[in-house]
Amino acid sequence: MRAWRVLLGSLLGLFYKGEAIESSPSLPRKEERSSSWMVFRQRVLPVHRDKRWILILHRPTYTLADSFLEMGVKVIRIYAPEHGLFGEQGAGLNVQDTIYRGIPVISLYGQRRAPAIEELRQADAILFALRDVGVRHYTYLSTLAYVMEAAAQADRPLWVLDFPNPHAHYAYGPLLDSALFSFVGMYPIPLVPGLTIGEYARLLKGERWVSNANLEVIPWEGWQRGDPLPPIQPFLTEPPSPALRTPQAIELYPILGWYEATLCISVGRSTDLPFEQVGIQKQYSLPFRDTMLFGYILQKREFRPSTSQHTYHGWRIKRISSGRVNPDSLFRLGFFLLQVFSKAVPHPDSFFQRRFFDRLFGSPHLRHSLHLPIDTLYERFQSPSRWHALREKYKIYQ
Repeated sequence: MRAWRVLLGSLLGLFYKGEAIESSPSLPRKEERSSSWMVFRQRVLPVHRDKRWILILHRPTYTLADSFLEMGVKVIRIYAPEHGLFGEQGAGLNVQDTIYRGIPVISLYGQRRAPAIEELRQADAILFALRDVGVRHYTYLSTLAYVMEAAAQADRPLWVLDFPNPHAHYAYGPLLDSALFSFVGMYPIPLVPGLTIGEYARLLKGERWVSNANLEVIPWEGWQRGDPLPPIQPFLTEPPSPALRTPQAIELYPILGWYEATLCISVGRSTDLPFEQVGIQKQYSLPFRDTMLFGYILQKREFRPSTSQHTYHGWRIKRISSGRVNPDSLFRLGFFLLQVFSKAVPHPDSFFQRRFFDRLFGSPHLRHSLHLPIDTLYERFQSPSRWHALREKYKIYQ
């Protein structure tokens, strides 16, 4: 399997083979030329190709290492986040150090979370290229913060490739309570911050939440907030993590991610539809039927994850209409499902991993408010106006 990945990486790397983009005999399509990688390759690498580089990569971007090597640019080290360089590790599992094409690959989700400053000083420049999904507890935002801090301490320039995400056109959720800071949320931002990963990097620096890194964000040109994700291979077609395989799963992640902190709910990990279905252990009864709510179709479904001894019953979730994510519909559906599942369990201690759930949502108040009407819950947990004002300062895209 590893040999196959290396071969695939080499073949995909040939797509980028050659000198700077201006001299390439076969230019990529127009939409590919607007990707942050192509902007970086055209405008940055010709000036800095003699530098020694460190790369932070994962499954959608690991072929950039092939591209650097094919262009004769020195790569001395790669860092891999949660899920590993090839997206081979499940959520929460330690990532091991390895080697890719002779380059040491160092885990940032094992014994440590941050690059060693002395390792960064062995390089001249750093490229961060992790595709985010637009949700606070997705750990790549925390990895970015650690890399920015380490780059500042090592006094090395850091380039961040930006990537679109389907939740960048809105912000939702309370600001994360400081008592709940952890690797699934290090700063007071909403559940959905409404920023791309590059915009978030600008905020971290601008608000001095990390040391003053020598930072340059490379935009994804031509994209606007709420636009569909351009299907550019492999950056926006390969899954950013093993369980977020489809655009539908990434759309539902802000409301289904909560159930990682419950005791009797499955979101379909180790099934054919992770984060596209949700169910409760069959020992608990549900008002079980097909229905349509808040712009989504809920199809009743039973499933049994391959890693579980339990069968779950609940719903597969599909959006009725296409277009951008509507937060009014998404979060109303999220609160409805949470109420239904929590009412099916006789005691809250059998349902919530309370501290972890509060970290994921950002506040303990949701657990104590589930008796309220859905519309009240939706209004209660809107992002505050001060966040929207702060977000405006760091936007790159309209």
